[in-house]
Amino acid sequence: MAQFNVTELDFDKIKASIKDHFVSQTKYTDWAFDGSGLNVLLDVLAYNTHYNAMVSHFSMNETFLDSAQIRGNVVSHAKLLGYTPRSTIASRAIVNLTIVAGVNPPPFLTLERGFRFRSTVNGKPYTFLILDPQQAVLNTADLSVYPNGKYVFNAIPILQGTLKRMLYVVDNSVQNQKFVIPDQNVDTTTLRVRVKANTQSNDYAAYAKFTTLSGVDPTSTIYFLQENSSGNYEIYFGDGILGKKPISNNIVEIEYVYTEGDVTNGATAFETVDGVSGMILQTPVTVTKSYGAADRESIDSIRYNAPFTFVSQNRAVTSDDYRSIIQNNFGNIEAISVWGGEDAPVPDYGKVYISIKPTGAEYLTTAEKTAIQNVLKGKNVVSITPILVDPEYTKISLDVFFKYNPNLTNRSKIDLQSVVLNAVGTYNDTNLKRFDGVFRYSQILKQIDSSEPSILNSDCRVYMFKEVMASSTTANYFDLQFSAPIYRTTSTESVMSTTAFKIGGIDHYLGDAPISGSNDRTVYLYKSVEGNTVKIKDVGTIHTLTGQVIIGGFTPDTDTTIRVTVMPNSNDLAPKRNQLLEIDLTTINVTGDIDTIVVAGSAGAVNYTTPSRHR
Repeated sequence: MAQFNVTELDFDKIKASIKDHFVSQTKYTDWAFDGSGLNVLLDVLAYNTHYNAMVSHFSMNETFLDSAQIRGNVVSHAKLLGYTPRSTIASRAIVNLTIVAGVNPPPFLTLERGFRFRSTVNGKPYTFLILDPQQAVLNTADLSVYPNGKYVFNAIPILQGTLKRMLYVVDNSVQNQKFVIPDQNVDTTTLRVRVKANTQSNDYAAYAKFTTLSGVDPTSTIYFLQENSSGNYEIYFGDGILGKKPISNNIVEIEYVYTEGDVTNGATAFETVDGVSGMILQTPVTVTKSYGAADRESIDSIRYNAPFTFVSQNRAVTSDDYRSIIQNNFGNIEAISVWGGEDAPVPDYGKVYISIKPTGAEYLTTAEKTAIQNVLKGKNVVSITPILVDPEYTKISLDVFFKYNPNLTNRSKIDLQSVVLNAVGTYNDTNLKRFDGVFRYSQILKQIDSSEPSILNSDCRVYMFKEVMASSTTANYFDLQFSAPIYRTTSTESVMSTTAFKIGGIDHYLGDAPISGSNDRTVYLYKSVEGNTVKIKDVGTIHTLTGQVIIGGFTPDTDTTIRVTVMPNSNDLAPKRNQLLEIDLTTINVTGDIDTIVVAGSAGAVNYTTPSRHR
């Protein structure tokens, strides 16, 4: 008797299995199962079996965090680990505002919660608002310009979105009553939850979000926040044991900011929407452009972060703990690196270093750093001090060469060079620009070779560079740390080069020479006179083993950006700690040549050329 494969998911194989089962029965030996009637019945049976198998398969997948595909199920599994997915984060900005006082001005002026501003990003207007009331004192220092005085509001924090308010009635006859926030794009960090006795009362009790069991008792005014199966956030209150339980007919007021998410980052110019009666509002001055906005956490991010949060238990001890807490609270993070002070170049015990590359920018703003420090307060070990450091970028410049067979493509050499440039850009976006992004020489060549069938082989020269701003008014000193050791050689040929800068109206450059008996090299200032190098003086040192270049002791005629380029000791480059590698696509030189041997056979070897190792 034929056996059914109960785990089979392929329709045709299921049908064949059913058919084999019937054929193996003696009573059906003379039936024509390929006939139209019985074939339809077999289809029905196979479809039913197929559907049931697929449902069982999908259902089993949804029971595990790693394999679940439905957001509600992923969120449910994360909840068991004590993890609440991050909501949409509103963009923040800081502005200064001056208001010209009218007749008989009060000594103080307050901008209330919800006072609105407007800005435009990519041609679309967005509303920003004040979340906390701002107060300024009447300033009468310049009555000749402002006869009635003025109010100066400095460093007003504003955020993008619309302030919304929802009211709910407590009904304790409903078991485990939840209060759902109807907007999915809510920034839950802006939630304000208050409870009053009834609709006639004006006395509110403020409730705080639950963060820890420490100190929680039956009188604690706390609320709990979670994402439900529909993707909406909802709050609920204590049960009278863990947290205070509101009584029936109490009124719950929930205020929050509904935001547009990460499309509002980068707003630079603001104007006021609301006014103040009898006063003139000047154009706001932007202190910090809008930053920090992020869409709500994705399913993949929840899968990744939830286990780490469970392990960390909302306390920062290991580097993974710090990373998990920061990523859970801030969405504007493209890459993050955390390391202990014992792993610093100069060991600094009792410190933990954090470096973050924000989305769409190279460095965090001061406000973002302050916000991160505030989140870490109370979570880190008392004896450990977290320190935020900026990423250190090493740019990569490439000279790319490739051979191609013109018989395998309709593209011109120029078109092929563009294809290669795009392949390098893809490699850059996929593998670099993060703290664990290693530049692997063989992989980028593979990416180039596979970018077009006609490309037969490729080669490239790898260089690292940094740019410095040399001052014309003060003594210059630069300590450059590259992400890899610098080429070690005893040759008098320079391993470092720079762009030109003028001293006394003449182009000058920096070069280097070996130091006898040492791996270090001396950096010298020179100029070119009739093709000859004229050394002026020594101005620094290259430490090839550590990738450090120290330069100083020269002053150009004008403030000048100087590009300092060095040859790495290896074509594979690996960043450490806060270092980031990135290919600068504007400095890439791409050269394509026809492979003369492929085209002309052995006769083509006469004109076959290969690129030199160095420029």
